[in-house]
Amino acid sequence: MTVDSLFILNTSGTSVIQKHWCDDVSIRRASLVVVPAFTKYLRSFAAMHDAEPVWSAPLDTVCIHIQRKELVYLGIVSQEIPPLEVLELLEGVDQALTEYIGLLSEVTIKENFTTVYQLLSEMVDSGCAVTTDTSVLRGLVPVPSLVNRVIENVSGIGIGTEKRPDVNTSSTPWRAQGIRHTNNEFFVDIVEKIDAIVNSNGSVVSYDVSGDIGCKSRLSGMPDLLLALNRPEVMDDVAFHPCVRINKWENEGVIGFVPPDGQFKLASFHVATDASPRILPIYVHATTTRQELARTIELSAEVGQCGGRPIEKVQVRVPLPSQAYNIRVQCKAGTYTVSNGRTSQVEWFMKTLKAGDRSSRLVIQYFVRQSAVTNAVAGNSSPQAVSSDQDMAQEAFVDFEVAGYSVSSIKVDSLKLMRESYKLFKGVRYITKAGSFQVRF
Repeated sequence: MTVDSLFILNTSGTSVIQKHWCDDVSIRRASLVVVPAFTKYLRSFAAMHDAEPVWSAPLDTVCIHIQRKELVYLGIVSQEIPPLEVLELLEGVDQALTEYIGLLSEVTIKENFTTVYQLLSEMVDSGCAVTTDTSVLRGLVPVPSLVNRVIENVSGIGIGTEKRPDVNTSSTPWRAQGIRHTNNEFFVDIVEKIDAIVNSNGSVVSYDVSGDIGCKSRLSGMPDLLLALNRPEVMDDVAFHPCVRINKWENEGVIGFVPPDGQFKLASFHVATDASPRILPIYVHATTTRQELARTIELSAEVGQCGGRPIEKVQVRVPLPSQAYNIRVQCKAGTYTVSNGRTSQVEWFMKTLKAGDRSSRLVIQYFVRQSAVTNAVAGNSSPQAVSSDQDMAQEAFVDFEVAGYSVSSIKVDSLKLMRESYKLFKGVRYITKAGSFQVRF
């Protein structure tokens, strides 16, 4: 894989930081031509996350990007490479910077400019991805301290640490020697995402479940852990952290590993289609009516199958047609926003949705503009109503989160500590979220 340039942009398209692995001519082209064209492409969408992640750019280049909150990670390539590799790299860059800096924003990146630039240099060499594992990067780039940040911001000069970080060359490069913690803790988060398309009569057209096993380790010494799951056989396409012993998983269905210190992703997986019933934690119903130039959409949301748990952080986004104007919204639960850009959209927010809620309704009313149709016979023009399916909203995109619930029923059976003799405190959380969850009208 070869990436010519990597940019971190704000939502207005201004470069926050950039790193190049190409010649000077290509750098100038990327900065003066490709990035402005890419920014214009993003602005052509009402919501930035509607933009396709892979876009054919000018000068025989391709722009591959992801958006995370107020930042856009952009990779520019000029060779034939698998786009998923670049997307994985950009995702790794975001996760690594988050673990180093915390909450990422234009301000925090500028405050830690030297550290971010060093990290990009270590993660990518000559345009090829090397590593985004923070347990390895910590041995190469020091974690920024408050004192160093203040000196860098005042002087404008990056400074080094008094002690150069040690590069771990042992058989476990993701974990340093001599780690000590007062409290020995290990936490596991199993986060699953549902990708689904539900058609107008409520039947599920497309359904897919994937998940991540995230961990946070605060263990002393060199612990060896054995993590057993209750349904390992339903997990397909499993990708493990390098610390996992693959043979033990393939032979026994148990995850054996020496964990890195701190937060890391232990595994990502896909749930086998035949082992995953089409369970929907939330149902969003829509009815639409037309009356001359007026259009009405009535939405209602109710809890589905989620073990009786409340659904949190519910967001329903309804893109409206370009002909829509004079938009009015009536909300009986939660809050809403109306954005008017090139195309308008209504977003409905509910903090919590509980079983039996009857007031979770939203009504959207709008008018559509008339089209002037020339009457060739009469020699004049008269306005006529637009009466095609294009003047009615067609779909809604739903986001939600259910804490304490596993849609695939995959759970932790046991977590055993080997080699070390101290008492281990452990905790497990299950979260089900919406991935690409679409409801058609």
